[in-house]
Amino acid sequence: MTSTDADSDAAITVTVAPHWVNGWLLRAGATAVVQVDGEDHVARWGKPLRLTVLPGHHEIRAFFRYRGTKAALGAVQRDVNIAAGDAWRFVAKHGPTNGSGLRFTRVARA
Repeated sequence: MTSTDADSDAAITVTVAPHWVNGWLLRAGATAVVQVDGEDHVARWGKPLRLTVLPGHHEIRAFFRYRGTKAALGAVQRDVNIAAGDAWRFVAKHGPTNGSGLRFTRVARA
């Protein structure tokens, strides 16, 4: 569950990054999505999406959808336990071929 409480300082930042080989195709025809606890958040390819969350357990998924479809393609998932004051950053990177899925990498924990 994401939080709208300004006092909550736990945060998750996810960058959904295309590969340089096929990034043009994904940027033109697909929407990057970050899902936290079942709630979709549209992301911009290659740009960090910062979400404030309540401390506790969260399920993070990243995937993409071709425009006009509902299928979650290339999906990758990570479960995290985040404490108050934590700020975790992830990159969900797409591979070089259209059939490649995303791969999560944890970048930093503040």
